[in-house]
Amino acid sequence: MRGSFWVVAGSLAAFSAYAPAAGQTLLEKSRSDQIASVPKDDSDMESAFRKARATLKEFLALVVAPRPSITNYAVKIGIPDRENVEYFWISRFVQIDGLLIGKIDNTPRSVKNVRKGERISFKESDVVDWLYRENGKMIGDYTACALIKKEPKEHAEAFKKQHGLNCDP
Repeated sequence: MRGSFWVVAGSLAAFSAYAPAAGQTLLEKSRSDQIASVPKDDSDMESAFRKARATLKEFLALVVAPRPSITNYAVKIGIPDRENVEYFWISRFVQIDGLLIGKIDNTPRSVKNVRKGERISFKESDVVDWLYRENGKMIGDYTACALIKKEPKEHAEAFKKQHGLNCDP
């Protein structure tokens, strides 16, 4: 069995999902905190994870010394439960003794071992994406960019406009 990732399509305007369930667009999913399945070997998602991890140190440095125009910091991690892995945005996080500690921002749909609002600790190596907002623009959120590649162009453009997301290098 190939398996799949379960990704939240909502909360902080992102989520890593693919395969619109019941015909919903990514924008509709993001509004209702929904998830979708992404194959484990999805090359766009794997590339998004690599890009986020390669830039994580710079992001974390910015969290420590933010510009006044920056808001809504968050990181995304995967939480396993049996054979499922669901990805969650974690906000209001702090770095303490090599760990990150923050609050789960999404309602779990496929995993049952965590709940929305729960504070959890995790390692930097667990982070698969990050984001923040600055002057109305979403910075980071590489997984959303991977997801909208699967959307019809007009839906992808609507999502980017709604969230101020720039997926072009």
